[in-house]
Amino acid sequence: MGKTFELDIVASDHPFYNGPCEMLVFRSQDGEHGILPEHETMVCALEPCELRYQVDGEWRYAAVGAGFVEVMGDKVILLADTAERPEDIDAKRAEEAKQRAEERLKQRQSMIEYARSRAALNRAMSRLKVTERRGKKI
Repeated sequence: MGKTFELDIVASDHPFYNGPCEMLVFRSQDGEHGILPEHETMVCALEPCELRYQVDGEWRYAAVGAGFVEVMGDKVILLADTAERPEDIDAKRAEEAKQRAEERLKQRQSMIEYARSRAALNRAMSRLKVTERRGKKI
């Protein structure tokens, strides 16, 4: 095992993961970020996305909601509205949510309604992407 940092992933309703991590990949408003040990200190807003983190050379995946990430050299704290493992996601429900969001986006909406529909679509797409990885070795 190479160099690691401590990763603490916390969802709004439960602790998700706490332990060593070799690399963390997530999406923020600025784009995709890759975090390695001894990364420069930073704080950024987390977008709903597929979260990837490497433990003992193996990639793990989760679908996370909006939140914040704080990087402090040898410790990273990721706070998210939601965090789900692939095996906990109902792919059928996620697909239905995606279809509902796509239908809402086709309708004339206010700016707020559009932003909510876009966020719902992003959440559903992240959940589907994570479920596709279930059982795959990448």
